Amino acid sequence: MVRINDVRKSNLAFKLSGHAEGLVAVFVGATSGIGMGTLKQFAKYAKAPKVYILGRSKKAAAPLLDEIKVSNPEGTFEFIESEVSLMRNVDLVCDQIKANEKKVDIVFMSPGYLSFDSRVESVEGMDIPHALRYYTRLRFIYNLIPLLLESPNPRVVSILAGGQESAIDINDLEVRNNFTFFKAAANGTTQTTLAFEELAKSYPSISFIHKYPGFVNTGVIARLLATAPGLFYYPAQLARWVVLPFINLISTSVDEAGERGLFLATSARFPPAKPKTEFAGVEVQGVPVAASSVVKDGKGNGVYRLNADDESAAESPVLPGYRLDDVGKTVWEETQAAWDRALERSA
Repeated sequence: MVRINDVRKSNLAFKLSGHAEGLVAVFVGATSGIGMGTLKQFAKYAKAPKVYILGRSKKAAAPLLDEIKVSNPEGTFEFIESEVSLMRNVDLVCDQIKANEKKVDIVFMSPGYLSFDSRVESVEGMDIPHALRYYTRLRFIYNLIPLLLESPNPRVVSILAGGQESAIDINDLEVRNNFTFFKAAANGTTQTTLAFEELAKSYPSISFIHKYPGFVNTGVIARLLATAPGLFYYPAQLARWVVLPFINLISTSVDEAGERGLFLATSARFPPAKPKTEFAGVEVQGVPVAASSVVKDGKGNGVYRLNADDESAAESPVLPGYRLDDVGKTVWEETQAAWDRALERSA
């Protein structure tokens, strides 16, 4: 377990270090919840950063932008208004970033929402929540890899469900058949880890972090329960109004989740497989290097599956077999094929 006091020591050490200056970060899904909490902490501690913030409404994000600009007057915060459930829009945003930057140091992703609704397709033919939890995130990473490779310490963070991997339907990764929220969530979680492991093989200088945040009081569970269908509606409402308030009392606050988010993005606890420089994040006594998802000959692969307390998750019962069967390669190839199909439909 990584204690919150150690997280705060690390974040302060980051602020006082020379490595906090001039960072370029991309935040996808940071207008609310954990992403917003992390963005606020990053703005508070980084020195003169350049930050790209992706969201659907610049007007709605105006109070947040005002707040972070006040907390860091030397920083540059650029909001890009876009519906990033569409792959064509992800490409346009990334083209804009690549036209203006020579490097990107951090890509932090937490877009999406939870819903019990049936499959809701975009004009590109993808289920929108599933696109946001997986296809959008991986598309941002893939497009920005050339800039990440120019960073001395590049890092990718996806807040989803690291450590919760389970069996998936390899023949239906887009969840087009027998769609359920649970099937889509399982596919997105397991695909994320397998795709990260594939990317780490080709780009070992990048750290890839897949975290399960636990219960964070963001309101997302209340919104999920409000979408419960049919006979499930009434027990869901009972849980929403009676059980959930008690859960929220012991949940992590958005501020603390943000502190941990900054820790993930800057700590030496999560080095890449092959660091480009001696500096691979801020070191704090008592906070050792985390266990990578795969360790071979004593060397980690630079991919981290994390629990809510930022401790490495126990091995999944399904991942070892998937690795032996090279399912990660299949997942990555099918991911690229799904992007191509989506882009063809929106052409």
